[in-house]
Amino acid sequence: MMARGPRRLVWMGLALTPVLLAGLAPVGTPLGPAKLVAQTPATVQAARDVGTERELRVDVRYGVGSFSLTPAAPGRLYQFRANFDEESRQISHRYRDGHLEITTEVEGSSRLRDGFRRSTDQGELNLRLGDRVPTRLFLELGAVQGELELGGIPLRQLEFTTGASDTNLRVSRPNPEAMDFAHFQVGAASFRGRGLGHLNAGEIKVDAGVGDVRLELDGLRRNRTRLDISMGLGNLEIAVPPEAGVRLVRNGFLVSVDAPGLVRSGNVWESPQWAEASRSVEIHLDAALGNVSVERLRP
Repeated sequence: MMARGPRRLVWMGLALTPVLLAGLAPVGTPLGPAKLVAQTPATVQAARDVGTERELRVDVRYGVGSFSLTPAAPGRLYQFRANFDEESRQISHRYRDGHLEITTEVEGSSRLRDGFRRSTDQGELNLRLGDRVPTRLFLELGAVQGELELGGIPLRQLEFTTGASDTNLRVSRPNPEAMDFAHFQVGAASFRGRGLGHLNAGEIKVDAGVGDVRLELDGLRRNRTRLDISMGLGNLEIAVPPEAGVRLVRNGFLVSVDAPGLVRSGNVWESPQWAEASRSVEIHLDAALGNVSVERLRP
């Protein structure tokens, strides 16, 4: 796997740049009053049918706009369409030997032409992935409005990183592939994941910065699922199936935990006979400051 840390910090900085500049645009700058600059709309699209691929790797780096991911039509390996303003950015893509890359390239010089550009060129990227080839999915999203439906996509690996975004992720059908772990890194964002039990992951790891996070674990596929959460400041809601056993271990004293029906012993909360349940969730929480609630999903 590629080393992604330093590049991610730089890339996320670029992703947030248009948002910050947009906020300053109406008041003008030393370069002159802020102006609306004419846009040059452009579209990039591509599709590929399933061939001899044994595995597909998908890398998406998308900075600003709306992003959607859904299952593709039968027989498709992938399909995508991007609409954007080519005066402020470019969308590049490449496919080779089972590896698809889609990347936003920011045209930085155009943002200072005739004063700061007002952010009206958000753009959109719609991606569809097939259900026949096992897939390793890596998503890096910046200031993005995200809608993702992963149901039925055969995922062997999932790594999701987002900055200042509002994301709804849903897994409505079981993942046909077994996954060791799924990793979500959420910055200053609102994130809601539904049907996370359908991911068929032995471990789900969530790194949350500042924001509101809701995790719904309906569709549990494993007898035991581990949920590791590291949280800075914010609100965290965890919803588990009514029949699942639950054990929560907290590390951090400035975090309030509301867990009706669980029995507390120090920094541990357990449902009665949680270890004997046919499906159980073990939650390890490392948090600085915030509110955590554990609730039951409605049948």
